[in-house]
Parts: sequence; structure tokens; C-alpha cells
Amino acid sequence: MAVYAIYSYEIQEGNRSLFYKETGKKAIDMANEIISNLLKDGLTVIGKKRNEDQLLTIRHFIGRDGVFAWELCNVKDKTLIEGHEKIPYEEHPGSYVIVDNRPDVCQIAIEKNSAFGPDTDKVVKYLKRAFHAHLFEYGLKMVIKRKWQASNFRNKIEERIFKDHDSVKKVVWEFPNPDRVNGIDANQQMKNRLKGLLLFTQASKALKGKLTLTGSKRIPMDVNDVEIEDWAMIIALSAQNGYKLSYYFYNSPVVNFKDVAYAFASLDNKFIRDFELGQLINKGEGTTFELIEKLDEIRKQIADYDHEKIVDDGK
Repeated sequence: MAVYAIYSYEIQEGNRSLFYKETGKKAIDMANEIISNLLKDGLTVIGKKRNEDQLLTIRHFIGRDGVFAWELCNVKDKTLIEGHEKIPYEEHPGSYVIVDNRPDVCQIAIEKNSAFGPDTDKVVKYLKRAFHAHLFEYGLKMVIKRKWQASNFRNKIEERIFKDHDSVKKVVWEFPNPDRVNGIDANQQMKNRLKGLLLFTQASKALKGKLTLTGSKRIPMDVNDVEIEDWAMIIALSAQNGYKLSYYFYNSPVVNFKDVAYAFASLDNKFIRDFELGQLINKGEGTTFELIEKLDEIRKQIADYDHEKIVDDGK
């Protein structure tokens, strides 16, 4: 099983709001289609070699049902030794890159191996640069963020409250304006609840807003996300989309989501090969690709909540 670093991406409006071709629709509302077209047309990814730009090779590119996968190959200098003779040559090791461009998903998985070293953020910089070369034409920009593991964050908060007997002094949450951002990984009910928190942000046309909740020592804040659905929503949205979420305590240091744990997932590269070959599966819930099924499982594990349970609970 290969290890993948998991990221989310958003498409944001820049300083100008442009329309998409002759459709009369705002470019931000067509973001998924724009990303798909850029990938299908062939993304040019430029890496670095000795601080010089280096064109990277893309192999085995395939796109199905809004999901795209390929091998991104690095360039490494090697030396072949034959007797006393040293013969320089290049190797092109690759890492799999998966872009899940389905609406309300916008997730990237990057294989962590020796091709680009342990820092997958390096690959993210290359991809971001490649997309920016085209998105500016539409007045858009891409933001790529690491996803975080919700369960680890919850465990840390519970440890402070129940083990260290501390209480939450303040919670600060930064969130986007959904009217100016495309790529929020959430179901429609969660988006509707998010919009309820964002009325002033939207009215002012701000790109993002901040929610600050403050308690007191006499009446400690209740941050039980099992009983209070809005806490569960905030934690899930933050994990999936990389939003800033901080819990401040009275007697111990602040806990930031980003400092607790980055999200990684194990994925059998066989799923990508089957995806390339068009191999479908059916486990009783309809026909799909096993890769797409696994990507959905990863999303649920990261957010540590059940999408369907939140939709069906009637609240």
C-alpha cells in the first residue's frame, strides 16, 4: 500500500469577476468545468532542477467521472559505472497524483515516495503554478491546503478537558465566503448551515470571515460536538477544507487544527491501474470505480463524520 498526502483545493475569485465564455455564467460558478478542461487539454507542470525550471513528464494520464490520475515524473541525475568509466544519465521516477474534481469534493492525493522526496508540498507548488498559468485568464486563482485529521483534533481537545481538567476560553474559526469560492467539500445541508453563519460576510462581499466564541470560567463553554451539531459541522469542514480552527484554554496552550495532524491515507496503486483500464466494481450500491470509492472513504475518515447521518437527522 502506498501512502498519500491528502489536500483540498479551492478556486477563488481574484480582484475581478469575469464571465465564462458566452454562457453568461460567472467564471467562479464554472470552476469545476474549467479545471477539468485544463487537465484534459494537458497540464504543463514545471519543476526545479538546480534552481532551474525543468519540464516534468506526465505518464498514464486518465480522467473518468470528474477524477483524474497520472504519474508525475521527476528528473534525477545518476551515474552508471562501467569499470573505471563513469557514464552520467537521467532517471525519471514518478509519483501518482490524483485530482478529484467532482463538485463539492475538490481533493488532491499525492503519493509520498522517493520521486520527489518526503515533502509532497513541493509537488503542490508545481501543480499550483501550472494551474495559475491558465486560471488568471478567468479572473480566478487556486488555493491548495493540507487536510487535517478530525479525530486527532477531537482527541486533543478531550484530553485537555477530561485529563488536564482545563476548559475552553475561546474558539476562533476562519471560513470562506461560499459566493466567492468554489470547491467547498461539504454536502448541501452543511453548505446551507454555513451560509447562515456568513450573512454579513456575503453582504460585504468579503472573501472570508472569522467567528469568535468566548466563554467564562464560571460558565465553561460546551464544545461537545457529539451533542451540538454545529460544532461537528465546524470540525468536519475544517478537516476537509483546511480552515483555520483554534481552541484557546485557560491553563494550557492553544490547540490549532493545523498543528495536530496532517491527513495521510493508504491507497493501493492497483486501484489507479484498474481505473486506467476502466475496470468497474459493484458492491450492491451501484457501479463505480474502486478508486473513486476509496477516495470517498478517505474523505469520510478525515472528517470523522457520516455525511448521510447529518443529512437524514432532520435538524
